[in-house]
Amino acid sequence: MAQHKVLVLAEKGLSSLGAQLAQFFNADTEKSAFEISDRLLGADYKALVYDVADAKELDAEALKRLLKMDETLALPVVVLTGSCKLSDKLKAFEAGCDDFITADTSVDETCARVTKSIFHRVAADQLASRLEMATQTARSAMVDNSDLGANIQFLLAVHDCDNLDQLGQMFFRTIERYGLKCSLQMRSEREIKDMEAHGMAKDLESQLLTQLKDSDRYIDFGKRTIVNYDRVSLLIKNMPVDEPDKYGAIKDNTFCLLQGINARVIALEDRYRIIEEKETLKKLSTDVRQVINTIKDSYQRVMRDIANEVDKANELIQLKIPSLALTEADEAYVEHTMENCVLGTTRVFNEGLVVDEVFDKLERALERALAAVDHDSSRVRLGGFNGKGSDVGVELFG
Repeated sequence: MAQHKVLVLAEKGLSSLGAQLAQFFNADTEKSAFEISDRLLGADYKALVYDVADAKELDAEALKRLLKMDETLALPVVVLTGSCKLSDKLKAFEAGCDDFITADTSVDETCARVTKSIFHRVAADQLASRLEMATQTARSAMVDNSDLGANIQFLLAVHDCDNLDQLGQMFFRTIERYGLKCSLQMRSEREIKDMEAHGMAKDLESQLLTQLKDSDRYIDFGKRTIVNYDRVSLLIKNMPVDEPDKYGAIKDNTFCLLQGINARVIALEDRYRIIEEKETLKKLSTDVRQVINTIKDSYQRVMRDIANEVDKANELIQLKIPSLALTEADEAYVEHTMENCVLGTTRVFNEGLVVDEVFDKLERALERALAAVDHDSSRVRLGGFNGKGSDVGVELFG
């Protein structure tokens, strides 16, 4: 006995072939085409057999009306007909029938063909279901790839943000695709920036994010979720709690975005710190140059004054020696002593020239340091840059 439920419509009574088919399938029968709609909806039929085997000609219009009634269920419709005309077969297939069985067909073949039509429809339904699943999977993959692409573009673009305002606005533009209502808080060493999509802050949300910033990574309450990551916290106000897949995707994607924001916040802190160090170094270099110039000028002036005083003392002693009534040996001794004093002073002055060279080297080193700072503020130190990513220290002496 067949297990599939079949409904046989026989408006003019069952034909011999129809009766045998109904017996084989233990089928339900109906005489009025207008009454089958309720029956089709009320039972799980697998096929509809239209029995007009005793008619000599196929009523194409009646068949079309029957198929239109069956549109919602899309059951396979098999026609049992007494007509063997090719034109009737074409009309039946054009109308959408699954099979066209003439009255002279054997019962076994008729039952087999009806069963085959049922199997074809089951296979088609399964294929449609798989196709729908594949379509949904493909759409989901396309959405995921689209989200991934948007996230990558955001992570690449954050490096062009020069402040927290630009960073926050870029984030809100990126999450527009998710339809989320969010509040964002970014915490740097210089400031705490609270933002909504319009750029301003809301007091309640800001207080909530501040109080919960050191709590768990995810904090869920109702349709709201707070996500914390180091220097950044995000409050999502309309999480899709009824869509688990979308809910999880939003958490994953927003967390990825927060990681990018956090990295940029830290980079901006380093950038501001380097700028401050650069300015400090420039000021220090300027002060050192001023001190060096002052010392250099004072040193040269002292040397000139000493030389002048020594020469003056030597001249005065030379003028006074004849009137001192010294012995010849004493005069020779005094003259020798003064000559040694002048020579010693000259030697000291010559050594002082080396000190001047050291001052000149130090001054040139400071100029190179300032030039290096202006060239690349990301590497502020007393040194240059060799163009290959490594620092070259300034050689002050030697």
